[in-house]
Amino acid sequence: MEPERWPRPEGWTVVGRVGNLALAYDAERRAHLIGEGEPTQLDRDAVNAALAPAIDHAATRLWPGGWTYAVEAIFGIKRRNLAAERLARQGLPPSVLHVLAKATSSPDAEVLGGLILAMARYADACPGTANLNEGLAEAMDAAERAAGVIRAARAGKPAWPHRLKEWLGDPD
Repeated sequence: MEPERWPRPEGWTVVGRVGNLALAYDAERRAHLIGEGEPTQLDRDAVNAALAPAIDHAATRLWPGGWTYAVEAIFGIKRRNLAAERLARQGLPPSVLHVLAKATSSPDAEVLGGLILAMARYADACPGTANLNEGLAEAMDAAERAAGVIRAARAGKPAWPHRLKEWLGDPD
């Protein structure tokens, strides 16, 4: 939903497509369709009701084991506000819709969702960090250390395929 392809007024957030148009929110969180001519304002209740199943679908792609805990941890939205009937009535902030749409469009959405949650939890748990950026920097350092552990753990040939051949007999 790049601004070059979907021009929008300053301060608006584009969260997805509806047919050939884009769904965008203005600074007051009012939904509009943009893409052809002037923006068309939409009924808030109708948009929230229509988006509730899409939110569930997107969040389930990212966190298939249960997404309400992840959304609460990442975005700070209380789980009770994520119930289907509340989503249909109140919706989610446009910034959250935008992030869900962007992350869900990834071909590795489930793996990315796990990484996002792990990074958010790590950033929140870092002692001595004064703000989110410091916490995320610590989480990035930890991710580098974790990558080093994985590289070391997977260096060379794993031992178990040779053992498996011994147990099953070598077919060659």
